[in-house]
Amino acid sequence: MKKIKSILSLLLLLAMFQSCYVMKKSDQFFGIETSNRNTLYLIDISGSMEGIDEGSVKDQVMREAGNKTGNVVSKTIGGKIGNILGKQVTKQATKLGAVKRKLIPAIKGLPDGKKFVVFAYNNNVTKQSIELRIATNTSRTSSNIFVENLKAGGGTNTLNGLLEALSTEGVEEIVLMSDGLPNGGPQAVLEEIQKVNTKGVIIHTIAFGEDADHNFMRTLAQENQGTFITSKM
Repeated sequence: MKKIKSILSLLLLLAMFQSCYVMKKSDQFFGIETSNRNTLYLIDISGSMEGIDEGSVKDQVMREAGNKTGNVVSKTIGGKIGNILGKQVTKQATKLGAVKRKLIPAIKGLPDGKKFVVFAYNNNVTKQSIELRIATNTSRTSSNIFVENLKAGGGTNTLNGLLEALSTEGVEEIVLMSDGLPNGGPQAVLEEIQKVNTKGVIIHTIAFGEDADHNFMRTLAQENQGTFITSKM
């Protein structure tokens, strides 16, 4: 009976940890206020995004709590179920987990009528939709399901992701979430985007992790009238 109570308590803690950000709404994303522009959220899902995101002090506390809870859940329950539940908690400590914790509330808080879409990239680009969507309860929910189900793996073809984003009809603003470690080197990306971004699409950049290429992410934002943010802020 005691073990059952412990398991139930741990499962409740797991559910709370998993759902806290899913239920929130936000009118900003890492300090970048939601605008009235047509926004494309571009998420790096390469293998390096499985690395730990040091983040802010609050994020570090959440990560440590998640790691401890995940380990306890895994050990207490044991077997395949314990292992799966344990991994569910600890995966929120990664860079991609940090993206989800912040982006899902931001999408949930988008005002009705705003146009937006979510893309993800590694070696290839995965699109939630091939065109901008109008924010409604349905579109916000389906977008957040898309974000929640993303998994990290593969290379970091940042240039391809940005080119696909820039070629999407009606996009006025891109929010790039990455550790900024592009295949082929950052300079090639910067030079190509300068050539291609003839419509003056704003590119905000948010860098995740201590190993992030902050110089690249900062320069990309500066050259495209955007804001550079790190997940530590």
